[in-house]
Amino acid sequence: MVTLHLLRHGKAKSAPEFADIELPLTERGRSESDRMGRLLAVCDARPDLILCSSAQRARETLAGVLPHLGGTYRVKVEEQLYTFDTAPVYDQLRQVSQAESSVLLVGHNPALENLTAELSADGTPSALRQLAIKFPTCALATIEFNFEDWAVLVPQTGRLIRLAIPDALD
Repeated sequence: MVTLHLLRHGKAKSAPEFADIELPLTERGRSESDRMGRLLAVCDARPDLILCSSAQRARETLAGVLPHLGGTYRVKVEEQLYTFDTAPVYDQLRQVSQAESSVLLVGHNPALENLTAELSADGTPSALRQLAIKFPTCALATIEFNFEDWAVLVPQTGRLIRLAIPDALD
């Protein structure tokens, strides 16, 4: 069994002086990242591998999460994950080694929301309800799969066990 955690970046500044890839987090975005890191710790989610978009806001989100993670893990910042499309994300995930049974991916919408919907054949009622409503900034989806080889990742093979949003954690 493998587990995928999809974390949308925190709230970013709207600043015309920055290119999109350079947008930093707002104070709210930093707070959201910290809350989601604490949630990962409480849920004992220990990724073997962390894949992160090269965008500033994604890297800052990851920086807020990392202090809460225990264990050992590898971090890879990938330019291909600075995308709003699911295809490059699928490509990255299918290249993950079988030795890594848990992956945290920090990225962007609509790619992460669409990927969560595409991968989830079923799920917990509360997670599915939230997915139908909204996948806001810093939302965390956790999907479990009954296989051990990421190379076989295809739509409708996972179970959405959690879709947490920062505002609901207060």
